[in-house]
This record gives sequence, structure tokens and C-alpha cells, in this order.
Amino acid sequence: MSVIRKFDIEYACVSTVGRLRKNNEDNFYVDAHYRTDLFALDDDRVSGTLCSADNPMVAVFDGMGGEACGEVAAFVAAESCEKFSHERNGYEEYLYELSELLNERVREECERRSLVLMGTTCAMVQFGTTDIYVLNAGDSRIYKLASHELRRVSEDHCAGGYHGKALTKFLGLPGDEKLRPYIAMGGYKAGDMFLLCTDGVTDMLSDDEIRACIDHRLPVDTLARELIDQALERGGYDNATALLCRIKRHR
Repeated sequence: MSVIRKFDIEYACVSTVGRLRKNNEDNFYVDAHYRTDLFALDDDRVSGTLCSADNPMVAVFDGMGGEACGEVAAFVAAESCEKFSHERNGYEEYLYELSELLNERVREECERRSLVLMGTTCAMVQFGTTDIYVLNAGDSRIYKLASHELRRVSEDHCAGGYHGKALTKFLGLPGDEKLRPYIAMGGYKAGDMFLLCTDGVTDMLSDDEIRACIDHRLPVDTLARELIDQALERGGYDNATALLCRIKRHR
């Protein structure tokens, strides 16, 4: 009789308004938590513990569109994650199917509001019983910290332009264009950490600075808060969200 391997996943998420922003267009999803008050200026903070046997999924979103409701696009994606995850609790390898659903939901909301374009990045991780699955579209990133080494396990989808970078993949792609996100699978073990974050973090801090900030045995809520504080101290030009997960053996 096979034994299901179980890990505890300690998580903490902090989402804040950038110093030069009037609202927070970021959102996240973890353990049925996400931002619901889209006009609140206070930080959103959640923390807790998940179990790998439940195949939990976590995600961050960075809305794009400014006056075209980027915060709504990110909210639609986060809210849809809760509904989908509730329907598929314990179901593995559904990230691609979920991303297609989120892409369609954001498109529908854009059309309902008669907008030309509304979208959001996504960076998603699902913890299976033996493997981990990652998916991303846009420039929100996923990192894995193992044995003091930080490695990016996502892929940026953006191109440079006269007015700065432009996203080449995101949820809410217009017309009949098919979303082709980056997808990968790998292993994980006790002691590993995973960071999902928006570019409000990575535009302010280098990978080495991120590693130095989170490579400690301090509680994950302390580390997530410190990461956001450092991004703000460096300028905080954009909204910033950091969702940090630490893998521990199940008690």
C-alpha cells in the first residue's frame, strides 16, 4: 500500500501600494484569501499553513491597464481561482486548464465594460503530493530557494519599447489569440522555499538581494514583510506583492 507523502507549507503574503501609485492593481490567491477591497490603501497581509496532500495552489497577479481597470482584471483572476479550486479540490495538474479559464474570464469582463484592453499577469504554483507545477504569463516571477541557492523557475514575457517594457503574454489576451503560458514541473523537499512576486519587487531588487533577504530561518511573515519593505526603500515605484512559502515535514 502506497503512502501519500505529506508536507506542511507555511505561507505569508504581503501586498502594498507603491509610493508613486494611487491604488493597488496587484492581487493574490492563497487558501481562499485574496484582495476584495480594491480601493483600500492599507497593506493586505495573510499567513497560515497548507498541506501538500490537498494539492494547494497559490498565485499572484499584477493588473495592467491603469484607468482601464487593471485592479479589476487581477481581482477577477483571483476570485475565479477560489471558485475553480473549490470545484477541483485535490485534483492535480490543472494549472493550464485554470489559466485558460482565467484568460476567458478577464476577456469577458473587458468586453462587459466596453474596454479596448484589460489584463493581468499571473504566476501560479501548485503543490502536488510528489511534484510541484508552475505556470506564469507576464513578468510576475516564481523563485525557488534550495540549499541557499535562489533559482528563477518562471519565464518573463515582455519586450522592450520606447515607453518601457510591454507584456507579450498575460491573462485577457484580446481577440481569438490563444494564451500560451510558461509551464514546468519539478520536485521539492522539506526546507525549500518558493517566492511568487510581482515586478514591484523584482524591478527594485536584484536576485542576489532577494536571496539575501529571504535566506533565513525567520518566520515567513517576517521575511515577506522585509522583502516588501526593502522594495519600498529602493523607490517603490510600483505596487508590490510577495507570497512566500516554506516547505516543512508534516507533523
